[in-house]
Amino acid sequence: MAEKERKGGGEASKESAAPAAKKAKGKLLVIIGVALTLLLGGGGAAAYFMLGKKTHDVTQVEEEEETTAEGKQEAKDKADAKGEKTATRKGKKKRRDGPPVFVELDMFTANLRDDESDRFIQVKLVAEVRDTPAGEMLKTMMPAVRNEVLLVLGSKEAKDVATRGGKERLAGEIVAAANKSLEGTPAANGVEGVNFTHIIVQ
Repeated sequence: MAEKERKGGGEASKESAAPAAKKAKGKLLVIIGVALTLLLGGGGAAAYFMLGKKTHDVTQVEEEEETTAEGKQEAKDKADAKGEKTATRKGKKKRRDGPPVFVELDMFTANLRDDESDRFIQVKLVAEVRDTPAGEMLKTMMPAVRNEVLLVLGSKEAKDVATRGGKERLAGEIVAAANKSLEGTPAANGVEGVNFTHIIVQ
């Protein structure tokens, strides 16, 4: 009978141990599930942030490069436009409100600076001035203007005025000489150009 009681007690302990084992096993599964969820969630989040940031960085770099390229192109376009405007300003005279004002100058004759032979230049000029008051002042200052123009002509050699380019350079120097004579007057820089109506080099 004691043996039966021992058997009965052993079976009871086995039965009580079975639910405890099931509980422990269930807890273990829950812990493993939670750990896996955390690992997968954490890994996914890490991958999202790492890969997402990398993609964001690449996109940002590409956008910065595009912005820089656009900025360079815009600066180049502005520089080209500025260059075109400068060329236009140099190539064309300022637009006037009214018709040009011309002042006819006397004939100029001067010896050229050629060493080989005595050569001279004879020119007749018409000055283009800013306005009528500038033209009147140019006439008033004519002795000083003649002096400056003759000095310019006497500094040239025949080869200096043999070509179109040489004559254009001479015209520019004559304009500068005439304006030098007008310095300090209300017509300062009033001469804007000169036109040759007669030119002989002998």
